[in-house]
Amino acid sequence: MNDSLLFRMSAFSDQGGRKYMEDVIEIRIEYEPTASTDEEYPKSQRHGGQGKAESAAALQTVTEPHGLSRPGPVTAAWVESLSDEDVCSVGTPASSENVVVDTRRSVAFFAVFDGHGGREAAHFASEHLWDLLKRQRGFWSKDHDEVCAALRKGFIACHHAMWKELPEWPKTITGLPSTSGTTASVIVIRGVHMYVAHVGDSAVVVGVKEDNSDITLQALEITQDHKPELPKEKERIERLGGSVMKKSGVNRVVWKRPRLTHNGPVRRSTVIDQIPFLAVARSLGDLWSYDFYSGEFVVSPEPDTTVMTLDPKRHRYIILGSDGLWNMMPPKNAVNMCYSHDKMAGPKGMSCARRLGCTALLFWKERMLRADNTTVIVLALQERGGPPIPMHRDEIVVDMATGIDKIPYPGTPYNTCEIQKAEHEDGMFYEEDEIYEEEHERWTCLDW
Repeated sequence: MNDSLLFRMSAFSDQGGRKYMEDVIEIRIEYEPTASTDEEYPKSQRHGGQGKAESAAALQTVTEPHGLSRPGPVTAAWVESLSDEDVCSVGTPASSENVVVDTRRSVAFFAVFDGHGGREAAHFASEHLWDLLKRQRGFWSKDHDEVCAALRKGFIACHHAMWKELPEWPKTITGLPSTSGTTASVIVIRGVHMYVAHVGDSAVVVGVKEDNSDITLQALEITQDHKPELPKEKERIERLGGSVMKKSGVNRVVWKRPRLTHNGPVRRSTVIDQIPFLAVARSLGDLWSYDFYSGEFVVSPEPDTTVMTLDPKRHRYIILGSDGLWNMMPPKNAVNMCYSHDKMAGPKGMSCARRLGCTALLFWKERMLRADNTTVIVLALQERGGPPIPMHRDEIVVDMATGIDKIPYPGTPYNTCEIQKAEHEDGMFYEEDEIYEEEHERWTCLDW
């Protein structure tokens, strides 16, 4: 199937120096729906995939209509560890076995959620956004405009679903409703098309090689950060009765909040405090920004959307990352770090996602700054019939033409930077350096 992609995937997530971990990764790879009835279509797929414990087993056998099944190759290799004898590349997965898989076309969903004010919104989005997107009219259309419209409706539906959950979320220290929100950078891959939906300041970047003679890649920034000071965002905020103020040199959306000593209903005479609050102009879950006069949210949940046709001959890498990565690493540096890593590192080296994440943490450390939560997903596109690219540790190969056998989930050992804490004489806990030695270079993954 020439109109489907083959890629190598890796992910990394680390708490950095923050008190709480509010970044969340979500990865779903499923079969596209067919013209079959609900009875013929696997229930697990109709409802958005499997849980962590069920996913691998549930995809082992897919029954065709009338009880018939058809054999096919395993099209994904989940590499947990490699022995000294292992040689692995995208063209030759580390292991294979004869299982029964469905050979319908697959759809892939990748998302990075960077929470703020609490982890509730990020976790809610990771659990529900994909299901809500699939339910929207037009999502499975072949018309790109209809798909993008469905993405926008799905984001807004997720935001309103959070509103229903708000009473269950932990209140702030002052007893007010939760101020949890999250950025969301999402890509959906169907065939050779990548659909992107985005709110906040996480980002999606594509590494492009225009000519085989080029020794470096160009970085194509698919998303633009939704900063409050951007003219279109500031105009929208002010049109809805909101405002933007600077705090500590950072532009923030103002939270117009009744003074904490106020009791009872809000009236015209109620004293309203203006709190410079949020450094992004769009997000999911910032329900405090609802404007009763316009009936809209000052911090908008509506995403920017775009569609891109991917060509593995030109488009080498797709990187999704939270601002913990992008605040330390320009997009061009990120795509070229992946490119040089694949050319220089041995096949058993750390994954591209881990290389980017650990390097960003090192840069935070060198600048004597408290590292932000840092999350990265890297997709390395492989040209069918072309030379294989290296397969590193903790990576997985996905062939979208036939589906996959196993997929990774956040929280598993593959995407964390595990560093032991040691108690020193002053009673404080410090985290030891974890050293990675590779064939050509030595990198240090630091946390504190």
